Amino acid sequence: MRGIEAHRDGDLAAAAAAYKDVLAATPGDVDATHYLGMIAYQRGDLTRAVGMLGEAVKARPDDSAILANLGLVLYSAGRTRGAASALERSLQIRPDQPEALINLALTRNAQDNVDAAADCYRRVMELTPGRRDARLALGQLLVAARRYPAAREVLDAGLALDPADYDLQLARAQVLELEGSLDEAVAVYERIAAESDSLRCRALTRTAAALRKAGRPAAGLMAARSAAWSDPDNYAAHHQIGQALKELGWLEPAAEAFRRSHALFRHPGVTTTPDLPTFTRTSRAKLRHDVEQIDYLTSHELGEANLAEMQDDYRKVMATIPEDIPDGKTVLLPAPIRQRFAPFYNRCHHYRDTPALEIPALNPELDRAAIQADYERRAPGITWVDGLLIPEALRALRDFCLESTIWYDFEHSNGYAGAYLQEGFNCPLLVQVAEELPRAFPRIFGDHVLMQMWAYKYDSQLAGIDMHADFAAVNVNFWITPSDANLDPDSGGLVLWDKEAPADWGIDDYNTYDPQRQQDIRDYLESKQAQRVVVPHRQNRCVIFNSDLFHKTDDIRFADRYEDRRINITLLYGTREQDTRGRRR
Repeated sequence: MRGIEAHRDGDLAAAAAAYKDVLAATPGDVDATHYLGMIAYQRGDLTRAVGMLGEAVKARPDDSAILANLGLVLYSAGRTRGAASALERSLQIRPDQPEALINLALTRNAQDNVDAAADCYRRVMELTPGRRDARLALGQLLVAARRYPAAREVLDAGLALDPADYDLQLARAQVLELEGSLDEAVAVYERIAAESDSLRCRALTRTAAALRKAGRPAAGLMAARSAAWSDPDNYAAHHQIGQALKELGWLEPAAEAFRRSHALFRHPGVTTTPDLPTFTRTSRAKLRHDVEQIDYLTSHELGEANLAEMQDDYRKVMATIPEDIPDGKTVLLPAPIRQRFAPFYNRCHHYRDTPALEIPALNPELDRAAIQADYERRAPGITWVDGLLIPEALRALRDFCLESTIWYDFEHSNGYAGAYLQEGFNCPLLVQVAEELPRAFPRIFGDHVLMQMWAYKYDSQLAGIDMHADFAAVNVNFWITPSDANLDPDSGGLVLWDKEAPADWGIDDYNTYDPQRQQDIRDYLESKQAQRVVVPHRQNRCVIFNSDLFHKTDDIRFADRYEDRRINITLLYGTREQDTRGRRR
């Protein structure tokens, strides 16, 4: 077939024309329909691709290749149930398809079915024993699922075949690290750094992380700096430098290191990390946010000249997401779109210069003694403050959040976008605010240092965050969206309960949105007769509370404009194991 040759050569236009000619001469030709469906997939038109491949399967239901391709396309479209069904039918017909098995593994993993995904990788290893990528993927899957003994078994079997495989050694050391055998993990990382030129920087970066976990941030800082010296352009090394400096309480230099890491990782045109989910997946809510932000920037004559062209691409991709996919559900970008998007999707195209002020950013008229007394009176620690920032600081932070294209986090079913301290949400003014708060309220913050800072920007059409507690000692949450954007003045803020998460609950118990865990939290609060505290949204209102308290975003009903999206800024100080003076509990 003439189209197959053109398709193989990458000439999609010629291939499509040839396949259409076949269909004109022979309506319903299955092969032409199949190949046109794959061209639609390669062009990013998932809806058309699903439709054409579905027609081909109806006409030839026992064709394993068509079923396998339909499974791939459905997985890319986020339709994991249909993808799994198509791939399994294909493998029943022809079991010896390693690529179909890998796609099925990815699909099952997306469904949180780790056992089924692991079984697929094992079948690939049986079919092609030399495929170390499948063994490594299986090991990483089990590590991510916290099945450390099973991960050890898989990785050890691979190392028995090739003891010099440094990638497997590195993954094996990560298991040690995650199991808490930090000294052993550091020893392996350091040996890999000494023996493998290609993995030296990565191994030193993991050394830094393990040393920080062991409570040795100064040693971690030295390892991270060694990693950066070995590869000055490695974003992860600078990230670890920032983490260690932050834990040492040196916030300003930590922010500088994070800015360096952010610039290396998110700079437009950089395509050295194309396979990470942040660059390969998207959602309708994420694309809608980006389109609105680009609209805002271009209308204010801000940002790069090619923003309007990017906006058109985003709209085209948004139109390819099937209508039955929820707005907040992530889908895989088709490979050709990933390649085209790689230089600019989820990268920093505009970063508003937001320096620290020469005067205090906190409102000097705040009654600091009364605020601290109110926090202590509302045991175990809740208070809220109106007029937190001076007008100049509030305006600058609002402009920073509206303009800066740093909203990379979209992995939330509720569709909100997130920006974090480590990736751009660290302008000097934010650092100034983070440093002023503990000085203003020493009885609340004690010796706690800032551990995390983020902002969430909500979609007016979607819900907020459900009940949870945070992994810190003190939580600061304030809002910067104008009050008149909130269409329900009695809501839109925060709901808290006056009972702490049990001390023996882990982070997967108190900071998760699994329906069963949410029910466990509700049952616990009811058993403790916890009282709700509702703090409605107001611009420049700040809630300060014990991070162990369960809380959730109140109902959201904001005006449907980009400028009216609800934006909250959160700062976390200390760790859950520390008391109010920063000491270990």
